[in-house]
Amino acid sequence: MDTCHGFHKVNQSQQCWYIKNTSDCKIDDGFINYLEVVYCHFDHKLIPLAMVLMFIWLICLFIALGNTAEDFFCPALTVISHTLKLSQNVAGVTFLAFGNGAPDIFSAIAAITNAKNGDAGLAVGALFGAGVFVTTIVAGSIALTRPFKAAERPFLRDCIFYLAAAFWTFTILWDGKITLAQAIGFIGLYAFYVIVVIVGRKIYQYQKKKRQAAESNGADAKGEYNSNNVRTEPFDSSEIDPETCKYYGAVNSKHDVRPSQAIKGVLDVTEQVTVAPLFGNQVANSPAFLPQTSREEIASIGSDEFSPLLGRVDSRPPPSQLKALLHGINPIDTENWKQKPFYAKFYEIFKSPFQFAFQITIPVVDYDEENHNWNRLLNTLHVITGPVFCIFVTKVAFKPISGGFLAWHLVLCICVVLALVVFFTSKHEHYPIYHWAFAYIGFVVAVLWIYSIANEIVNILQMFGLQFNISDAILGLTLLAWGNSIGDLIADTTMAKQGFPNMGMSACFGGPMFNMLLGIGISCTIATIKHGGSFKLNYNPIQTVLASGLAISLLSSLFIMLITKFHVTRPYGIYLIVLYIIFLTVALLVETDVINL
Repeated sequence: MDTCHGFHKVNQSQQCWYIKNTSDCKIDDGFINYLEVVYCHFDHKLIPLAMVLMFIWLICLFIALGNTAEDFFCPALTVISHTLKLSQNVAGVTFLAFGNGAPDIFSAIAAITNAKNGDAGLAVGALFGAGVFVTTIVAGSIALTRPFKAAERPFLRDCIFYLAAAFWTFTILWDGKITLAQAIGFIGLYAFYVIVVIVGRKIYQYQKKKRQAAESNGADAKGEYNSNNVRTEPFDSSEIDPETCKYYGAVNSKHDVRPSQAIKGVLDVTEQVTVAPLFGNQVANSPAFLPQTSREEIASIGSDEFSPLLGRVDSRPPPSQLKALLHGINPIDTENWKQKPFYAKFYEIFKSPFQFAFQITIPVVDYDEENHNWNRLLNTLHVITGPVFCIFVTKVAFKPISGGFLAWHLVLCICVVLALVVFFTSKHEHYPIYHWAFAYIGFVVAVLWIYSIANEIVNILQMFGLQFNISDAILGLTLLAWGNSIGDLIADTTMAKQGFPNMGMSACFGGPMFNMLLGIGISCTIATIKHGGSFKLNYNPIQTVLASGLAISLLSSLFIMLITKFHVTRPYGIYLIVLYIIFLTVALLVETDVINL
């Protein structure tokens, strides 16, 4: 059977015909065959220009993927976990962790479901490559930013689980196939990890309470009291429980401390936004998380006087429905436009087309926003645009139902009726009782957006691989891994600068492990079901380099932490960055056959 790489061997005049008529050049998912676009819609002399345009489009897709996950997917998961009345621990290690890893997981699903002849190198390269990148470059950057003492038990636990996940993945790749039971086993291993985290959290809290009870008498004798007879002491970040902070700080940081905000230089106070979800919104008003404000000062003010200062006191009347609609669909932050530097303005304009498409199709329920972000006209429009988008993106819109009546006609009719119901049963001034249901609509629409964008990223990376004869594994460990991990680098180092390095370091090991277990587990479960219970996976030498690089990173970090008694130092950070450079160099040398394995 002819392979798609064969288009290089035919005459230039026949390359378009070859690509169109070779089954190996067809795309399984997604909407655009980028190889066909380049060779059938550009003159041969303009192919370099086409490659540049494709690379710019790839950057746009990565930005869109991150924005969808952060601005639309994570808020929906937060509301869903609230409506299901999940405990904060369970929500943190399930829904919120899933929101943080959505780009990586959906990229893995897209890469494996699009894999041809068992070549899942793109997914494997991305998961292993992102793991090495985050555990070396990101962790090293945190160590260089702020040396600190790591939380011992969570660090050991995450390293051990991550090593087990990586070893199991490499064993399956070595065998050359994965069964349905093995794929489900990855999900089961993560479920076991969740149980360990929750049980460990309970034990930690129990021991902490016993310790506090034993020390309470001595603490009363040593404490200092203010004029209101309130005991005061300086805030210590070590008081924060690392078990919970890992997920409500590090994982949710990509939603709260957004990379786009970091780039634009308009970061919020990280201490407040990363830790507030731990104990409820009231902690945002806690003295411990107020910059330049001591506990004694706040205690002297009194809670009744202090709370309104942090609340949203706005005596202005609410905007009209039309103004609210226009504000809701405006993809550019016009309120702070004048204060933004030029590069932030450029970024706003650059991402505005995608942002506009997201805002008119994905409803967002946000408990932190005024009126829970209810917008009567826009949410009524969402009832129509969201489901219609879903029916088209799943490629069932044009399936006939009866005669010339198509599937999208039926969906549109139903949605118009529901939209009218929403409009006439709601008010502009206050959200309706069923407003929470829009979070579920937003969840479904956001998932389809993320999966569709991930498919396009995979297709365009495969096009680059065919054009430049680069293996999927190398593309995965470089472009796909970097694109999905840049948010971790910005968010985690930002937390370290703001005084929370333990959160960022925990995310460096817990996050990639979550992505590997569910990225492989969910995608291979789908693939094995589609292929009759087992799925073939091709092994190549570069996968040995990937697994070895990750194993060396984890084992050396574990060894160094034990030797230094879990003190994260700047020399350790330098070592990690050098290790990644060596790993990437060896991977490229193996790819180019300079080193033969």
